[in-house]
Amino acid sequence: MALSGKVSIEFGIQATISQWFNLFHKNLNHVQNICERIHQAKVHEGDWHTIGSVKNWTFIIDGKPVKHKEKIEAIDESKKTITWSFFDEDLGQQYKVFILTMELNEKNDGSYLLKWTIEYEVVNENVEPPYSYLDFLNKSSKHVDDYLVGA
Repeated sequence: MALSGKVSIEFGIQATISQWFNLFHKNLNHVQNICERIHQAKVHEGDWHTIGSVKNWTFIIDGKPVKHKEKIEAIDESKKTITWSFFDEDLGQQYKVFILTMELNEKNDGSYLLKWTIEYEVVNENVEPPYSYLDFLNKSSKHVDDYLVGA
């Protein structure tokens, strides 16, 4: 089994690209109030939306709380992408590298797509690729989309 790789999930969204991008770029602190699988989020250093800022998070993955830190690595407003690195605590015991990228695109027919990509390196061959995190992202994204459409 490879110790590093990339996994992704892509699906259609109902809310606009600007709604999604604004939430994750300018109002990330609200996501914890929208998604039942996020139990805690707080700023560790910096703020909620500046590159280099670090937050502490607790996600529910496979029914169990998983703690980690997250740092904003890159924000591209023209391409509507945001990249975060996740590290330390519970997640750091399984992954040496865990980089999450959110990419928002408009299709030719005017509909919208959301793509989550995780680049990872596991600490050893006993650790599975982060498919459970893709499941978390899929389910949480549906909550966010419902919230944004209703907003």
